[in-house]
Amino acid sequence: MEKTMKAVTVYGPRDMRIEDVPMRPLKRDEVLVRVAWTGICATDLAIYTGESSFVKSGEIRYPCRVGHEWSGIVEEVGESVTKFKKGDRVITDNGVSCGECDNCKCGDRFGCTEIMSVGTINCWDGCYAEYMYMPECHTYPLADSVSLEEAALAEPLSIALGAVKKYEIRPDTTVAVIGTGSIALGAAALASVKGAKQVIVIGRKDFKLEAALKCGATHVVNSTKENAEERLREITAGKGADFVIESSGGPKTVEEAMRIASKRGTVALLAFYERTLDAFPIDTLVSKELTVKGVMGEFGLVPEAAEYLAKGLPVEGMITHRMELAEVPAFFARSAETSGERIKALVRIRP
Repeated sequence: MEKTMKAVTVYGPRDMRIEDVPMRPLKRDEVLVRVAWTGICATDLAIYTGESSFVKSGEIRYPCRVGHEWSGIVEEVGESVTKFKKGDRVITDNGVSCGECDNCKCGDRFGCTEIMSVGTINCWDGCYAEYMYMPECHTYPLADSVSLEEAALAEPLSIALGAVKKYEIRPDTTVAVIGTGSIALGAAALASVKGAKQVIVIGRKDFKLEAALKCGATHVVNSTKENAEERLREITAGKGADFVIESSGGPKTVEEAMRIASKRGTVALLAFYERTLDAFPIDTLVSKELTVKGVMGEFGLVPEAAEYLAKGLPVEGMITHRMELAEVPAFFARSAETSGERIKALVRIRP
């Protein structure tokens, strides 16, 4: 077994380095996985620039080995591991629970009070690395019908799935999605395959809205060119959206989400907001009798997300960049200056 591996670490704002880091001994309940592909998330970029609210609050501390969207092949298993063997293709949860707190003992591992998020809050070392260590209980087999490259999308898709599960989509349901990142497009794709009558995606860039149509949206609205609220009312014959998914992370779009929701509609918030709201539209919430739900995803949704990939969920349109591990720091430096035509960038590690 190798003694060191290549890994990317963020040491501070705009200070990202690829280094040789020592391999540690494998714990008895862990699997050692050779990383194949990883996805670059907007949260990773916010950690890199120092703009993440969790960096500012101290919940994410430098140095931090970032990255939490990935797939890989088992290299070695701990002595108590029974579900996996060398050569198995796997995906994992985006966090590691302690197994000891009251919530964990009750079976609610996602409610763990000591949870370590992969590559983010209370950082469990992330996946911009040649190898990952993960507990068996947070690791899942990957079907042969899903490529390792596609499987790197399972984690963001699981967040979208967590949002879509907040509402019972029926054939007469109108779903509106605010935002055009990979989670938003995943939510649009899932809403479409679950049978929503209308899936309306609101964004600011035409190339992303074109990708939304490929992912299953029935309508797209460029909010820089037309009034999104008026356009949505027109599409829905004045009713508004039964279910609104806000994934852009902008304080103003929270207000917009509540305005475009129908009477007694549901609004799901699944972004991290780098700035606090100046005012929360409580009167809108009350007068329309809205239900507002926060979404963080849940442990165990990653394999379900991968099942949708196996069934052909239309996600190829969201992949805009592919690169090698050595290119990651330069890509982050460029992305900190301009987003360019980027939706989801994937990194090939050791497929």
